[in-house]
Amino acid sequence: MSDGLECEFALSVADDFRQMGLGAQLLAEIECRARALGARRLVGDVLRSNETMQAFARKAGFTMTGVPADARLIRIVKDLATSSAASPCKPAISELPIAA
Repeated sequence: MSDGLECEFALSVADDFRQMGLGAQLLAEIECRARALGARRLVGDVLRSNETMQAFARKAGFTMTGVPADARLIRIVKDLATSSAASPCKPAISELPIAA
């Protein structure tokens, strides 16, 4: 669905920085910025074989559907209007340059 209300995102954390909460912080910042720009949904495509990202997405409140055009992918979707992070954005972490 491309109604102008979706924000497609990608997230990658280097191996040496995994399991430190950085992905959750980055995702919270992406959600906040997308909401501020008027997006209603965050969407991303994840490889079916990437079980770690799928578990992270489920924990973060994303739903999952198939991608009809590519059986190798799963689409993750989060409704920003109803997500628990609908509160105002926290100040960005000053040590981290974020491109979103």
